[in-house]
Amino acid sequence: MAKKKTLKVGIIGVGGISHLHLSAYKKHNRVELVAIADINEANLANAGDQFDVPENRRFTDYKKMLKLKDLQAVSVCTPNWLHAPVTVDALNAGKHVLTEKPMAMNAVEAKKMLDAAKRHRRKLHVGHNHRFDHSALFAKELIAGGKLGEIYYARVQAVRRRGCPSWGVFGQLDKQGGGAMSDIGVHMVDLTMHLMGHPKPVAVSGASYRTIGDKPGHVGMFGVVNHKTYTVEDMAVGFVRFANGATMSIETSFNANLDEDKFGTVLAGDKGGLSLYPLKVQLELNGHLTDCTPQNVDAHPAPYPQAASGHDRSIHGFVEAILNNTPTPIPGSEVILTQKIIDGLYLSAKTGKETRIK
Repeated sequence: MAKKKTLKVGIIGVGGISHLHLSAYKKHNRVELVAIADINEANLANAGDQFDVPENRRFTDYKKMLKLKDLQAVSVCTPNWLHAPVTVDALNAGKHVLTEKPMAMNAVEAKKMLDAAKRHRRKLHVGHNHRFDHSALFAKELIAGGKLGEIYYARVQAVRRRGCPSWGVFGQLDKQGGGAMSDIGVHMVDLTMHLMGHPKPVAVSGASYRTIGDKPGHVGMFGVVNHKTYTVEDMAVGFVRFANGATMSIETSFNANLDEDKFGTVLAGDKGGLSLYPLKVQLELNGHLTDCTPQNVDAHPAPYPQAASGHDRSIHGFVEAILNNTPTPIPGSEVILTQKIIDGLYLSAKTGKETRIK
């Protein structure tokens, strides 16, 4: 029997999140990790040693890595401001790309990424791992089966009371593009858009606040943040209108004086509703709204048997799409809608007016 072909991949940016990519690629029996790149030599050495990357395949200049003839695909795990330029460079070099979320700093950058992928006929996948949680997979199947009916309202929450990452550039607007909305809110907006079937957003209004993070003295779940360089929003709230008449409310924060942290989404349809996380399902049976939450949802069937988590499944989905020449499960063409919502919310917060989305 002929030996199945393998996919040769590399990682650009081998800081914290990259280790989930490195581990996932190592778990797939048809992937070869052939190169890594990072400007930080300590990170490069650590990742290279841990994941058995030869020293001559460790690059401080990612553009040199992209010249490798055998390299077929890359994960882009850089800070946000580099997602678009690095992705476009990789696509121009003929590589398939998985970029971490958020897709880009804004929708203009995201469009350039999509254009490059189309121009070079390469796949562009965005790492929104929550789509592949067991609960989310069950919810998507339930909705696809019509159990919720027409979804007309969603409530998105990604609320940390004290939770800005204290490392890297998470607090710097020029490097991140935003704060809580761009870092954690984006996860739940994407998941909610996915569950709703990606309706077309037409307008968004919002507000943002920076009242805590730029002041000294507060301690969060990740330690003390440098308040002197903190220029992102602590909190953002918004309201989105869709072309089909549905709406979505958004609440997200790094720092907020509220009663509890929250991370999830609520969906209301004309036949039933559900919420994540944890998963709860409410359906109307014989005229009564009834709790239909399944037991043992963590045992719900999931794709990609070599994967052990949502992160693994997202990455393995990217791999399988390349190997089998099928559509990637999280295409940039879907995720750009989330980027447009975020852009619109930030613009509305700045102008005090509703933003129309084209």
